[in-house]
Amino acid sequence: MDEPKKDVPLTNVCPACGVRFTCGMAAGLEACWCASLPPVLAVPAAGAGQCYCPDCLRKVIAEAEAR
Repeated sequence: MDEPKKDVPLTNVCPACGVRFTCGMAAGLEACWCASLPPVLAVPAAGAGQCYCPDCLRKVIAEAEAR
């Protein structure tokens, strides 16, 4: 899994596996790690939903591409 930089806060909890990770948007970064992955899911609006951690999002993408 992508490791967050030490000075960047862990902002989210993955709804699929419960791991804590950093969402670049929530942390106020210029970009998020997920922007480098295929756009299979819409990014949730602030407060509207939860993002998956890097490992779980890669699994969701692989499942969507297999269909």
